[in-house]
Amino acid sequence: MSHHHVVVIGGGPIGSVAARSAAEAGARVLLIERSGAGDAGSLCTGLVSPRTLPALGVSEASVLRRIRGVEAHAPGGRRLTIRTDETKAVVLDRTRLEAELLERASDAGVEIRLRCEAIGLRRGAVAVRSSAGRETLSAGVVVVAAGLNSALCRAASLPRPARLFHAAQAIVESEAERGDEVRVFVGREVAPRFFAWAVPAEPGRMRVGLAAFPGTDPGPFLDRLLDRRFANAAVRERRFGRIPIGPLPRPIGDGCLLVGDAAGQVKPLSGGGLYTGAICARIGGRAAAALDARVDRAMLERYAAACDRAVGGEFRFGLAARDVLESLSDGGIDEAFAALDDPELMRFVAEIGDIDRLHRLPRGLASRRRLWTRLLPLLALIDRHLASQGADDRVAAPPEPPL
Repeated sequence: MSHHHVVVIGGGPIGSVAARSAAEAGARVLLIERSGAGDAGSLCTGLVSPRTLPALGVSEASVLRRIRGVEAHAPGGRRLTIRTDETKAVVLDRTRLEAELLERASDAGVEIRLRCEAIGLRRGAVAVRSSAGRETLSAGVVVVAAGLNSALCRAASLPRPARLFHAAQAIVESEAERGDEVRVFVGREVAPRFFAWAVPAEPGRMRVGLAAFPGTDPGPFLDRLLDRRFANAAVRERRFGRIPIGPLPRPIGDGCLLVGDAAGQVKPLSGGGLYTGAICARIGGRAAAALDARVDRAMLERYAAACDRAVGGEFRFGLAARDVLESLSDGGIDEAFAALDDPELMRFVAEIGDIDRLHRLPRGLASRRRLWTRLLPLLALIDRHLASQGADDRVAAPPEPPL
């Protein structure tokens, strides 16, 4: 039985970062991934903040677009546009990103085994299956970065995120009206309790998708979005996935720790997980290297506390904001857009808007007293809808397709 100080399950971006971080801290690390090289099968829009690249520890080689604007569409037709000269986000080539991350992990001394699937997990050991057959790997500590791998989590009695939104995305052959602008669509008939997006990617292609609340099939909603917004565009592929909403209070198991989607380390408002996942993966990799054979519950709890200090504020703000947004009817969303449709407010959002640090918005508003009166209609709207939350929680389903 081969022994490694740290075994990382999952060779996506978050697993690669955790493995490299552990190796750089001096651990002997094995990274296993059930897919092969270049088999980027996950649903990922690839829209991240510029700071995500240094958080992942990669170059800009995977950058396809630089985003400087967003156009948001309300159910009633009103649009809000926010633009700035500053790059607020970048769109990534996921395949190129993963290849660079694996290369950097290898350069750091990580042993990588592709097409090797974890099928069982217990303290100090990982059962795997590959073309060579089945074997058991010995590990001082295991880092689970396998996304929402329900089978593995059930087999190992690991905690799982309780709330999973269902998502769907299509690659569409369509040229963006603005190559540096993202479009967002909201409304119960568009994306129940979440939002839809159209993100420019490779030349002549858009990533169009949405997420919807648990128990909802996102496929019909995606079909309707494509019919309405991209009726004449060829659809090259569709992918489906799930987005965890809310981090695990304790992203740990018996002799292991969880990172990324497996730990629910995803921004609750946007569903983006590369930046927050990378931060926690670096913490987790270092923690795993330090733990090795001395793994105990108290030491694993320190990893959870360190992640909370790093990104917990953003998660808590996002969950609170999501509660408010999910309470709004389409009429309420239209009212919110009307309240926000103010040039000075839009300039303020464009100036300090940060998709990784939305929890800092209230602090920024506190220093702009002249904006307070402009926000009163929005605050009154939120208060009114919170008071009536649950009174009418029905969601309009997509119409039946014509015969």
